[in-house]
Amino acid sequence: MYAILTALESELECFVEKTSIKTIDIWNNYKFVVGVFAGQDCVIGYTGIGKVNASVVVSHIIEKYKPQSFFYTGIAGALRSDLNIGDVVIAGDSMQWDVNLTAFGFKIGELPSIVSPSGENKKTDNIRFYKTEQKLLGKALKWNPGGFKVTQGRIITGDSFFTTILRDYKADLIQELDCSAVDMEGAAAGAACKIYNTPFFLARVISDTTEGKTPKRFKVFMNDASRKMSELVEHILLT
Repeated sequence: MYAILTALESELECFVEKTSIKTIDIWNNYKFVVGVFAGQDCVIGYTGIGKVNASVVVSHIIEKYKPQSFFYTGIAGALRSDLNIGDVVIAGDSMQWDVNLTAFGFKIGELPSIVSPSGENKKTDNIRFYKTEQKLLGKALKWNPGGFKVTQGRIITGDSFFTTILRDYKADLIQELDCSAVDMEGAAAGAACKIYNTPFFLARVISDTTEGKTPKRFKVFMNDASRKMSELVEHILLT
């Protein structure tokens, strides 16, 4: 089984339309569609906005359904001037830009290693970047629909909406880390998957540019974004 999540229900619509539904599971007011998508058993749902919602729902999905891989898709803001509305960024990795333990000698986004209280697990490396599973990434980069740019890049995640002002304020960090896009859930979902040792894939459709341009017809854009992401995941699962 595979898991497919988005932040918003509107980002999920095309996935559900293409799914042969077996059951609909309800958990704490969250609705998860279980069925067949692209010939594979899948659980599909949305988390709500923000890192806490994303990590909690991802953890629940992994605990209950034990997916072999996790897909998180949706929309994001551009951090590169060459990216336009409707372009797709496939994450090579992701990072939490609003994690700051620099007072203790860590880098922005870096967290200390995880060691179990019982000491059964060996100390791991400090965690800063959450990498996309290489096999899924390789398949995704062979997707060539035409009509818009598809590029690999770093997606950064935080619990603040990246306005143009915040982009300017974080310009040095964006340049240093060579960031492509920013969202509010991706790296948190990746962090949960890392803890559970579950392969993770993250991709986003650009919804606003570095110049602050946004879609004129947002509902139409969201449907198009959902279609693009469903086609991308479908390509990966069928390849």
